[in-house]
Amino acid sequence: MWPVLKFAARAAAWRATLDPPRAGLSALLGWTLVLALLRTAIQYLDAGPSPAFAPDGINALLAWLAVTLAVAVFFVPAAARTSFLAAMIALSVLIEATLAAIRPGLALLPAWPASDAVLAFLTAAGAPASRWLGPALAISFFLMPVISWIGGMFALIRSVEPDGAWRSLVKAVALWGALFVAKALLPQAATFVSTGAEAREAGWWEYARAIPRREPDVDPDVRLARLQDLQPALLQAEFAHLAPQRKGATDVYALGLAGWSDQDVFAKEVGGAFEALERSLPIKDRTLRLLNNPGTVDTVPLASRRNLGAAVHALAAVMDRDEDVLVLFMTSHGGSGGMALRLPGGGSAMLSAPELKATLDGERIRNRVVIVSACYGGVFVEPLATDNTIVLTAADARSTSFGCAPGRDWTYFGDALFRQSLRPGINFKHAFERARILIRGWEMMDRVPPSNPQGYFGSALVAKLDPLFKSMAGE
Repeated sequence: MWPVLKFAARAAAWRATLDPPRAGLSALLGWTLVLALLRTAIQYLDAGPSPAFAPDGINALLAWLAVTLAVAVFFVPAAARTSFLAAMIALSVLIEATLAAIRPGLALLPAWPASDAVLAFLTAAGAPASRWLGPALAISFFLMPVISWIGGMFALIRSVEPDGAWRSLVKAVALWGALFVAKALLPQAATFVSTGAEAREAGWWEYARAIPRREPDVDPDVRLARLQDLQPALLQAEFAHLAPQRKGATDVYALGLAGWSDQDVFAKEVGGAFEALERSLPIKDRTLRLLNNPGTVDTVPLASRRNLGAAVHALAAVMDRDEDVLVLFMTSHGGSGGMALRLPGGGSAMLSAPELKATLDGERIRNRVVIVSACYGGVFVEPLATDNTIVLTAADARSTSFGCAPGRDWTYFGDALFRQSLRPGINFKHAFERARILIRGWEMMDRVPPSNPQGYFGSALVAKLDPLFKSMAGE
């Protein structure tokens, strides 16, 4: 196996070997086993901190290795196949081990302190200039292993079949393309997955089959009479502690909604988001919470459509509707129809973008920040966009977002926006731009499709909030 490793190492540097070693079946099987163990170890580390063993992943891994070898045999002469295949697998081991070593550093690069200065410069140069950095990182992280692998295969093919550089390069590119197509068609599964991981995160096949499902459009309160009876008293208790509006001052009121009862990450995220907001905006004693969480059903109102309407009405009654600002933060699962609301013990509904718009417009609340941490959250942007509105979403209208596994304190979007980026003196636009880059880094680290967070910034509201952000920086 050692001569094969040296052969592969030279190929990794894009250098051909004039007298390649002759490897037997034992070397090929040995390097295939090493690659299988390496990929399993990487999956184990990626699934931390509590990885769960998934037996289907072993079948998927063995099937993929077999398909890889079966496809590659058609690209080299029969006499050199065993040596070529063994070196190809060894080359994959070198490349994947290197990527696994540098991926955490690349993903954390946006959190480097100097990145704030870079981001500020790009944002000052204009929104388009600040938006290219995330896609550039994603493209480069995809191209880096592709170019490295094709270059290595070019060197291997030239070593076993020295028939000209162009022919070897064409074969290397064709082999990569054949394996790319094969992987897209082959079902994928990891041997170790994080708790609460979804099958659609495994590969393109699974992602294509995971069509978003709309929950039955039934209000939770109808199904559970006991919880329905509790709601008026719980709502009144929440409303009672609201601080009154101050005449001549712009007050900021915040409403948090955690919509999915089966995972406590959403309720935790509302709490963390309010802590971050309180450090950046004057929302103290001006917050309401609606939580679908088994642990709070007796103390906090539920996140139902009816309660949302009641909460917005109560806030409108306290606010100066033309002068003050409402920050609405909603976190849950989402679909193409809007945001899912699921009650403890059952009962579910979908809060659509038109319905939310009608609720806010009906109370004539003029200035509003709507932050949606959910898959397909982009469906809320266009209906809500006005000059007096800021809309931030965890994903565009066609993409999923990530990080809602049980046991987590944040989704990716909530973590990046509130915990990592929203600081005293930093406005929503700068925080959102930084969060987008962080999220893309984490998604590259997890090898998942980009969620493509969306941000709309109404100029009138941005101008209204900037003095408040600056005043909190002074405090």
